[in-house]
Amino acid sequence: MCDMKRFSLFLILAAGAIRCAGSVTPADSLLMVGDSLMATHDVYHALCVYQEAFGSRDDAAVRMRLAKCHYLRASYRQCTSLLEPLPSDSLSHDAMRQMFYSYKAMKDTPMQMHWGRELLKRWQTDAAVVADLALAYNLNDDPERALAVTGAYEAMDSTNILVKRQTADAQFFMKEYPLATRTYERLLALGDSTFSVHYSLGMCYEQLERMEESCAHYGVAVQLTDSAKAWPLFHLGAALVKAQRAGEGIPVLLKALMLMQPEDGVMYTLYNTLAEGYYAEEQWMSAVYDWQNALKYNPQSLTCQYNIAQTYEYLQNAAKAEDAYREFLRLAYNKKSPNKELQDMITHAENYANLKEKMAEERRRIDELTRKVGQKADRMKIYKVVVDAKNH
Repeated sequence: MCDMKRFSLFLILAAGAIRCAGSVTPADSLLMVGDSLMATHDVYHALCVYQEAFGSRDDAAVRMRLAKCHYLRASYRQCTSLLEPLPSDSLSHDAMRQMFYSYKAMKDTPMQMHWGRELLKRWQTDAAVVADLALAYNLNDDPERALAVTGAYEAMDSTNILVKRQTADAQFFMKEYPLATRTYERLLALGDSTFSVHYSLGMCYEQLERMEESCAHYGVAVQLTDSAKAWPLFHLGAALVKAQRAGEGIPVLLKALMLMQPEDGVMYTLYNTLAEGYYAEEQWMSAVYDWQNALKYNPQSLTCQYNIAQTYEYLQNAAKAEDAYREFLRLAYNKKSPNKELQDMITHAENYANLKEKMAEERRRIDELTRKVGQKADRMKIYKVVVDAKNH
């Protein structure tokens, strides 16, 4: 990895100067050069030097230096593989932190928890690790252990915001709402006036049926998110309704509903792609079902309508195929300049069950009715009347 040829002259000169200054081994000289490079934040070249030292001496001091370089470069697997063989009591505080956060970055929660516990056996006052270990327990649906970790720390220091957040969340997950409420309120008193705290307080007060307080905190949470998230709006609207303030709650709920609605284009693409997948797997009716869902988001889709018609034709369901081709033609005839592909589709649909002549006759009857009415009638409503009358 390291281009030692380009770096070798510097190493020789630097290490030689160090050895001249006293009786040190070549590996010690390299470690001192690497340490100097780390002091100037030159992690890459320090890594090269430590790697060279590791080639001649494999011990905890070299491994921890090398592991730190890998950690700072986000090479978490290399970091842990260097430190794992060492006895945990031989690791420095920094090295144990690197194990803890490397496993967190690699999403290996059991190993992250293991190294968090090992670290706290020796450094109980590392509040950041206490908080992150408790967070791991909370996220792993184990709030009791989270409380055990934070409780041990808070016996010494009850004002650390990072730790107290995890205490409050654990109490909330355990449905200890009065306790959680007091802890979240304490966080506010400590200056932690964040979205998460106000949102959690809103939920706590809602569970305690103290709706005015719930509305107040949900309102702050919505303000802190620029009203861009649906769920805080939903909770605020629901709380307002429960607080007998439905006139205020309904517009909030409508806004939440609008934010929850997916974009039509995204949903059309999703359903259309699903239908194509089912079609490829010869799951014909599932394909038809999802093309019909796609049409809800793009009713003018000629492709979906044609695919539905072709599927029914393949299944020899003549009535449904004719209806689908008829709907396709109704849409296609509105295209002023159809390309060759669309024209071929139109020709195929017109030839199915003699639809070209049938629809021409229907259009003639629509025109006749329009003239008889003597006004600008809605052609599509008349078309429906004609078709319905024909079917009956």
